[in-house]
Amino acid sequence: MSHIEIQNLKKSFGDAPVLRGIDLSIQQGEFIAILGPSGCGKSTLLRIVAGLEAHDAGHVLMDGAIVDGLAPKTRDVAVVFQSYALYPHMTVAQNLALPLVMRDLNRAERLPLARRLSGRVKRVRAEILQAVQRAASQVEIEALLDRKPGQLSGGQRQRVALARALIRKPKLFLLDEPLSNLDATLRASTRAEIVHLQKKLGTTAIYVTHDQTEAMTMADRIAIMIDGEIIQIGTAREIYDRPIDVRAALFIGTPKMNVFEGTAENGVIHLAATGTAVAHAAGVRDGPVQIGVRPEHITLMREQREDAIPTVPTHREFLGSEALVHIAIGEKTRSVSAIARLDADVIDGLQIGKPASARLRPGALHLFDREGKRLETPLHSSLVPLPQALGREKRAFNEQPAPLLRV
Repeated sequence: MSHIEIQNLKKSFGDAPVLRGIDLSIQQGEFIAILGPSGCGKSTLLRIVAGLEAHDAGHVLMDGAIVDGLAPKTRDVAVVFQSYALYPHMTVAQNLALPLVMRDLNRAERLPLARRLSGRVKRVRAEILQAVQRAASQVEIEALLDRKPGQLSGGQRQRVALARALIRKPKLFLLDEPLSNLDATLRASTRAEIVHLQKKLGTTAIYVTHDQTEAMTMADRIAIMIDGEIIQIGTAREIYDRPIDVRAALFIGTPKMNVFEGTAENGVIHLAATGTAVAHAAGVRDGPVQIGVRPEHITLMREQREDAIPTVPTHREFLGSEALVHIAIGEKTRSVSAIARLDADVIDGLQIGKPASARLRPGALHLFDREGKRLETPLHSSLVPLPQALGREKRAFNEQPAPLLRV
């Protein structure tokens, strides 16, 4: 295990800055995900930590010692790449053994003649064979040891790559989008296998991905990285519930958070597209704001109401137990789009293209300033107290027309 400190790390390629002062602390045995869009610098960060790329400024520390000048093999780091990087002419067993052969035997001892003449080489080779068997057993590929990579499926190759990284029992385990070449079903099962293996071994792990599902389901903590900066670090629940930046809010969650332009006036938050008051917010300075709401925190009603936001459903997607309803809010000239997540059994009477109403759950709203930074303020229902509104909607649900509720 290893405690990792990344301090003010900077990197540019020519005149293009890639990393803009990265600070990150990773505890021993922690599984942390670096989550961000393609081109944000996350793979470059991983390569610098591994020693495969030089940085311009800052430091990388392992267990309190600066390792900036150390070669990759000296850092005792194992890397799993997106492409697996297996040698096609070697068997699985040979691929697994290679890191130990290169570490434990010098050039002369690797020659075939040394195996017959040197007792030390025989002993080391026997130990390497045992390590190969243990690593193969950990990822359940014992039956594949005599095959070559070309004879394996994508999932099997991924397991071989993981076993090869783990065989050295490294201090730090680095994974660079290792599941991106797998199909959806195999990704789900392999995610669980990687987490189980990492917890079993207790190895510190840094996992780079652009897939929020991988980050949210696997990592102890997530670092959201955009444009070469880490904009928020926390657990998946912390970032989902309290994003400190609108960019983090939009990147976590499927479907993504709905974000609307709004205004604050005398402590009341208005939706810009309709002028509807959606919440009271004490202490917010008058002026433009951004209003964020998750799809599951939008309530739809099948008729237009004066105490709600006028909408028009434009499309719906059936997902089994729930459905996504795309809606247009406001007049055609100022219409904005949004998505509501609803229980599937309450949308049968929904008419696409017909006027309807929506209400945003005030206590679940997120307010951001013009620059996208979170405004920390308690939000309360505006116009109609939310419990009363939900009560009326629930009573009306048994009548016609019924509302669409997310409760």
